[in-house]
Amino acid sequence: MWKGRKIIFRPLEFRDAATLQKWYVDKDFRLGYNEYASVDLETIQQEIATLGGNVQDPRVEKVVYMVQRKNDRRPIGLAGLRNIDRRNGNAEIILGIGEKDMRLAGYGVDILILLLDIVFYQLGLEKAYYSVNDNNGLGLRSALSFGFISEGKMRKQVFVEGNYVDLWILGLLKEEYEALPIVPKWKKRYS
Repeated sequence: MWKGRKIIFRPLEFRDAATLQKWYVDKDFRLGYNEYASVDLETIQQEIATLGGNVQDPRVEKVVYMVQRKNDRRPIGLAGLRNIDRRNGNAEIILGIGEKDMRLAGYGVDILILLLDIVFYQLGLEKAYYSVNDNNGLGLRSALSFGFISEGKMRKQVFVEGNYVDLWILGLLKEEYEALPIVPKWKKRYS
């Protein structure tokens, strides 16, 4: 279990399948979170069984956590790492806030900081990156305003709702993360 200022990451459990299904059918959630295979309940249950694993295990290339509010343990979203490349020192972050009333409530910053702390301080990696579809303007603006740097755009890379859209690749190096003014202020509030 990982703790942030306002949230907790915990491993996914079999009982989470119905909650994930509810989020996976939400168009707005899917704009930001593209790490799901199906909206079928049985497939989601199988997916949960394969997503276990300790991020410290050198064989693990992907982990996904349930994000809960710290004060009442209410599940609000998903966060994780995929394409963990220990040899080259980087990993891709993935996140999405499933509960509509929790979006734009400051949880995204807490999720990002906790994910980046795992990447840089638990795994000792040099870089985190984030892929954002061009049709997810809020996600793109949020990541850039947080401090991610645009590293490129893959044109018409993703097929979403009948259209091909561009995919932005955003990166953040460890030293850039450590220089962000929001990080120590945010951490000070929960240390």
